[in-house]
Amino acid sequence: MNISEIIAALDRWNFWNQKIDTGFNRSAYLKKLRKLLGMTEVVALIGVRRSGKSTLILQLIEELIEKGVNPRNTLYVNFEEPNFSDDLNARFLGKIFDAYLEFFDPKEKVYLFLDEAQMVKGWERFVAALHDRKANVKIFVTGSSAKLLKSEISSLLGGRYVSETIYPLSFGEFLDFKKTKYSPLIKSPKLYNHLREYVEFGGFPKIVIEKNKYGKKILLVEYFNSILERDIMFRHKIKNEKDIKEIANFSMTNVSRKISSYRIEKDFGISSPNARRYFDYFEEAFLLQFASLFSYSVKKQIYNPQKVFSIDTGLRNAVSFKFSEDIGSLLENIVFVEFLRRKKIPYYWEGKNEVDFVLRKGHKVSELVNICYSLSGKSLEREIRSLEEGISKFKGSKARIIYWEGTPPKHKNIEFMSILDFLLTAF
Repeated sequence: MNISEIIAALDRWNFWNQKIDTGFNRSAYLKKLRKLLGMTEVVALIGVRRSGKSTLILQLIEELIEKGVNPRNTLYVNFEEPNFSDDLNARFLGKIFDAYLEFFDPKEKVYLFLDEAQMVKGWERFVAALHDRKANVKIFVTGSSAKLLKSEISSLLGGRYVSETIYPLSFGEFLDFKKTKYSPLIKSPKLYNHLREYVEFGGFPKIVIEKNKYGKKILLVEYFNSILERDIMFRHKIKNEKDIKEIANFSMTNVSRKISSYRIEKDFGISSPNARRYFDYFEEAFLLQFASLFSYSVKKQIYNPQKVFSIDTGLRNAVSFKFSEDIGSLLENIVFVEFLRRKKIPYYWEGKNEVDFVLRKGHKVSELVNICYSLSGKSLEREIRSLEEGISKFKGSKARIIYWEGTPPKHKNIEFMSILDFLLTAF
């Protein structure tokens, strides 16, 4: 591509000659990004495909322009632009930036945004070189791969970057998108109706806006296939489509349950090493996340099964088509992802009974959490029994049951918290 062709392709995505609809603001994330603007470090935004990373970038650019930055001092590069070559590399990225500099000759600070950077082979070398020569450029990169941080950025930038994981909408953001005012003190039927929709269809921004239920399901299936094909199979050059789809569907169907590569080998005939490799790819693409057994022995953590969770319950339901009978597992999935949003690492624990989540501060267990749909009958007895066992094992830890419906009993060592209070209360 020559300079004119490159600029023409970029012009479709930038604010240079047009206004762009940036949708609903996600104020919590934008607040964090504003604080990062003044830092010299490269900012990396990672998260599952379609979680809203690109929209957040566009909203930030819009804010910069409203505060007086010349639109031509912002450069947003979308590497999914159809006119860009399939063989994207660091040299072509340099050519894009040089074309921008030649065409606009910016005199003040440039704000550079590289969207889905993992699609460009060697992108990190370009970013590191631009950062290290102390050019007057603030760099943001986004990616749908956790490897963006684990190896690609960290290998060259070391401590010269900061990161933020972008998740699908929290329930509070979901209500904002629905333009629904709420108070944790008032648990109206309408709030529970919204929560049921959130559990069934999840929190991907475009899914929340889509009004047609069939349209929601079609989009979610497309998201699932796109993550598998583009962020996993294409990126890792996997040709065995059948195996990886079988494991992905099996994992999605069994959210909130224990899963292991040995079980995959037994049930599907896929070797344990390959299954572990696929699990790593799912986690890297944010399709699935895992909770390890809590143990002070690293060996026990590694060799025990992990609990598997979907990054979004809507994504899971679109693939498995099992919603009503799995409401308890889906609630547990939502709580797990909410802990991740709050930058907590949940484990599970198993003695004679199982505790859904174990949270820690430093090396010490701070909280034990069970999830229960209904506070009635044997299910409640089981949840209390497992927490009591956990309390006796981890002295000084707090215990909590998060529930959907029912009247909480009195218990001197266990706190009861409704799912609405948990999701709508800041911690």
